[in-house]
Amino acid sequence: MVLVRFDEKKLSDITGVTEERLLKVPWLLGGEARKEEGDIVMEFNPDRPDLYSIQGVSRAIRTYEGLEHFTTQNIREEVFEVISHPPAYRPYFSVGIVRGARVRNFIKEIIDFQEKIHLSIGRNRKLSSIGLHDLKKVKFPITYAEVTRDKMFIPLGEKEEVQISDFMKSNQKALEYGDLVPDKIPSLIDSDGRIFSLPPILNSSITTVTEDTEDILVDVEGTSKNAVDRTIILMLTALSYPSGTISTLKMNGKIVPEIEYQERNVSRQSMKKILGYDLSEQEIHSSLDRMGYGFNGDSVVIPLYRTDIIADIDVIEDIFKGLGYDRVQRRREGFVSYGKADPLRSIESKLRHLLVGYDLNESVSSVLVNKRYIATYGFSDEGMEIMNPVSQEQDMVRTRMSPSLMQTFMNNFRNPYPQRIYEIGSVFVEGKEKDVLGIGIADRTASFSEIKGIFVGVLEDLGIEKYEIIRDEQAMYAPGRVAGIKIGERKIGFFGEVHPRILRNVGMKMPVVMGELDIQEVMS
Repeated sequence: MVLVRFDEKKLSDITGVTEERLLKVPWLLGGEARKEEGDIVMEFNPDRPDLYSIQGVSRAIRTYEGLEHFTTQNIREEVFEVISHPPAYRPYFSVGIVRGARVRNFIKEIIDFQEKIHLSIGRNRKLSSIGLHDLKKVKFPITYAEVTRDKMFIPLGEKEEVQISDFMKSNQKALEYGDLVPDKIPSLIDSDGRIFSLPPILNSSITTVTEDTEDILVDVEGTSKNAVDRTIILMLTALSYPSGTISTLKMNGKIVPEIEYQERNVSRQSMKKILGYDLSEQEIHSSLDRMGYGFNGDSVVIPLYRTDIIADIDVIEDIFKGLGYDRVQRRREGFVSYGKADPLRSIESKLRHLLVGYDLNESVSSVLVNKRYIATYGFSDEGMEIMNPVSQEQDMVRTRMSPSLMQTFMNNFRNPYPQRIYEIGSVFVEGKEKDVLGIGIADRTASFSEIKGIFVGVLEDLGIEKYEIIRDEQAMYAPGRVAGIKIGERKIGFFGEVHPRILRNVGMKMPVVMGELDIQEVMS
């Protein structure tokens, strides 16, 4: 949940509703609300970022109360020109203008909304960051491009120019977000060659937004196109409420941002499938109107600020909110159902009980393994590799349990022997997940006959009588000391003595025997 705090008087002035409704409607919208020391504190799920602003909450409350209804946003096209030469590390950039923005005494709330979007959609400015500028102070055309650190810049709140290299070492925002940019830094440059923003770090004092600001230039840049597109729309629609207008600009010959109303045809059959009974056309229409939607014939028109609407189910959920969950009919189901254990989990539980009797200790390891060791063990399985792994020790998804068992032995080589372990976990073969039992013993007396006896005992304890032990060959195991397990024509497992050469290569000084059993194949 995202917590937002608004001055009660400001919120009451914008919405024109009573304190009771200010505290009631957020609950009906799927959030929470309470009063704290003259403030209204609300909490909303991350799927409604439009409600993080005082403008967005006011709009939602007034719409729910029937004080206003869906209207298409007034979009103008400005003649101002924007040039973009985006750096590869933050390639997405968009700009828009809000004319008639009600800044006045709402600067604190606007900045708070900006930071909430930075933290949520922007992932702390990694995916997207926002700049707000007094349009009258911006000299067009403006350019988005990277600059070197020897350029000069007037940081927000200061009057004197500083070299960017010095700014990056001393400014708190630069220290906090400096790791998001390399040596060259993204910048916004006006027609006089002045840098008026260093996104994603800080704006310049040149274009500071004040209480007297009437028109605002909004810029958003980042590493994710989706985050940039959503953020620019959220900022423009919030700042333009209730009476401002949104303007697009021309960037590199194209109109930005792309503003287009989304329409959906949501069938009553889909609603009935989820709700359990039919709603009348009047109930559906009234609910959607209360939630801020428009209508175009049989289609539902999505408000611009509802960037969270991605599927029909999102619209259906809003129909229920508009109807009121307390008004949804209850009904008694005409059947009784009983829960039962999943067969796969049942057999895994049975295996755990059995393996305790074989004096084996359960180990738990990551499904991620070291690709280098996979090669050392002689496996040629093509597993899924991890892009940009946090650790080089975990750069591949395992296709077998054996490497994990061996890694457990290597991590415990200083502990007393014998070491007798088992693990039940997932492996991924050809993109499909399988549950596998792996058993391993590291001991001076570990032998082929010992590991065979355990696997034969497990199969018979599970009630499997028709199985066959066959000759097998695997690079990790000593020739002639490895066997496969078959049921009919299906190979379900293997076991054997790990090759002495493998043990020497990984630094193991004790003999090791291991084996694996495909639990799903055993079940089938």
